[in-house]
Amino acid sequence: MELNKIKEAAERFGTPLYLFDLDCIRDRVQRFRDAFEGEIGLTYSMKTNPFLTLEMSRQVERIEVCSMGEFRICRDLGIAPEKLYISGVLKIREDLMEILAYGGDSARYTAESPLQLQMLSDWADAHDKTLRVYPRLTNKSQFGMDEDTICTLIRNRGDFPHIEFAGIHFFSGTQKKKLSKHEKELQMLDAFFARLLEEADYKVPELEYGTGLAVSYFEDQKKEEDLRSPENLAAFRQMVRDMQWKGIVTIEMGRAYAAECGAYVTTALDIKENNGKAICLVDGGIHQINYDGQIKGMYRPEMCVIPAESGSERKEREWSVYGSLCTMNDVLCRSFPAELGLGDRVVFFKTGAYSVYEGMSLFLSHELPAVVLYGEEDGFIQARTQIQSYTLNMAKY
Repeated sequence: MELNKIKEAAERFGTPLYLFDLDCIRDRVQRFRDAFEGEIGLTYSMKTNPFLTLEMSRQVERIEVCSMGEFRICRDLGIAPEKLYISGVLKIREDLMEILAYGGDSARYTAESPLQLQMLSDWADAHDKTLRVYPRLTNKSQFGMDEDTICTLIRNRGDFPHIEFAGIHFFSGTQKKKLSKHEKELQMLDAFFARLLEEADYKVPELEYGTGLAVSYFEDQKKEEDLRSPENLAAFRQMVRDMQWKGIVTIEMGRAYAAECGAYVTTALDIKENNGKAICLVDGGIHQINYDGQIKGMYRPEMCVIPAESGSERKEREWSVYGSLCTMNDVLCRSFPAELGLGDRVVFFKTGAYSVYEGMSLFLSHELPAVVLYGEEDGFIQARTQIQSYTLNMAKY
């Protein structure tokens, strides 16, 4: 996004501010489409950034929904049930009944356990509707079910007359930096699908695969660790082609779409020198911004300064940038070479994924930042005004 637009947004909506670039995320989706040549479908994991859910529902095949709150966002936005992929490690019966009342046989559902499958089956039997269900294969964590359990359930699929086993869901983690990790996973899945065919007479129609493609956040990070280059995506596409199993593949991503579409905008409200160290204090902090892999500001994210027009004295220094929290851990960047003065905007880029709620947002009862979306044709869209949080942290007797 052009700096003049970031400056305009800060002036109009105040800081700290989350600013998300709709044109950027549309472009990123198109890059994936071009790289996969129509052979691989796209799912958006809305946990990454719920404020992009409506836009992404227009850009990709599915929205992965992992909680009751996420479902209600989709429902209230009017997103069609056929766009919803209902996931989540824990599904409570009462919540699932509310989701099924909306999604019915149009949405898709994962089964993370035999209990979840039974709850789906009970509803489907009672309503005489067939539900599309994707058993989730575990990666040896608390998620999903092991191979033996899935084989048994599918082999006994006659016990679930209103369940269509529409595919297998697999996710094993995020920020995978080597394509070899994906290659091993696809080979494992290939072998498992062959086992299902042999032992359960079941040909897997579709693989819903959470890739966890890595994103590079920091200036000194190896660029080859970002797996979203055309060359890497072409290599991934070839790995899918090389599988003995043939079926529909849909990849489930969040960070890979959204990371660079966000900017977190703050204002330098105090500058000083402590024992020869140049310190800048901004009106944000680690309660509102988080980079995967950042350790107490030791790595430098992509940042810039937008000078204030007040004519304040600006100094060229190696700045340590801190937030407004009363903790020594509130370090946004320990080493930021820049010319900086009071009132300048300090902008942190690549904050489109998770930053909006990964921090300790209610710590010290600071305000929640406004959220603004921007597209060249859309203009500025205020998704959330700045919200005072102190009312959430008090008990009145």
